[in-house]
Amino acid sequence: MAEKLADMHTHTFYSDGTMSPTEILQAALNKGVALLAITDHNILEGTRELKKLCKGLNISYVSGVELDSLDNGINVHILGYGINLESEEFCAFVDRNHLLLDQVNSMLIDKMQDDYDSISYSDYLEYSYDCTTGGWKAIHYLLDRGITNSLRDGFVFYPQYSCTYDKVDFLSVREVCEYIHRAGGKAVLAHPGVTVKQNELQIFEKEVHRLTGYGLDGIECYYPTHTEEVTKICLNICHEQDLLITCGSDCHGKFGTAEVGGTNTPIQQLKIHGLYK
Repeated sequence: MAEKLADMHTHTFYSDGTMSPTEILQAALNKGVALLAITDHNILEGTRELKKLCKGLNISYVSGVELDSLDNGINVHILGYGINLESEEFCAFVDRNHLLLDQVNSMLIDKMQDDYDSISYSDYLEYSYDCTTGGWKAIHYLLDRGITNSLRDGFVFYPQYSCTYDKVDFLSVREVCEYIHRAGGKAVLAHPGVTVKQNELQIFEKEVHRLTGYGLDGIECYYPTHTEEVTKICLNICHEQDLLITCGSDCHGKFGTAEVGGTNTPIQQLKIHGLYK
């Protein structure tokens, strides 16, 4: 019998993916995923919908969200699992994070309008796009106004115009963990091999150790782009500190290449006490 798989990191069109919660769920069932979470960026609609869809099906659900935080000016993604979706404080915090993300994008267009005749901030405010095509409003706007040739071409403008996450008031890793904990959830460091941009493994290990000291409950050890060395370091840290071990494809549908269940990680390889029975 095939081992039951887990995928605890997926995105829908409620944030920057192209798939609906129903499509994520169907892809998971087709893949043999038995434990699933939707973790949209700074928004809870996808995970709320998945909770309803999973009722009566042979698949387990964990509430989830991916939250932006700052550490020394660097954007760190924190996955919140098992959170109480009815917590007014937590929902207000997620809404605040979503508004800050919108603020970064609005700031970019506001700065760029002086250099490009085809765009304006007022036009951007009135602009809308098809959310099922993935990405987010600002990069769609730049594409539709002829500034870029693809959605991903828009990425380069953020650092070029100093519109980075540290320019708005995202909270620290510790503060984000505290919000997750007060909502009854667990805080997990997302894709450390992506977040911690260190090629030297000893420095990478030291940085992950430092981040876990801010109140993190676990690490996303199994991730599509993690090398064997990165995965091993993360697993060792989790074993040393008795942290949760999770996995995730980070599937965004067609706005990316990862597929639901793409890490092929059996549930038995994870350490997710308190989240999954």
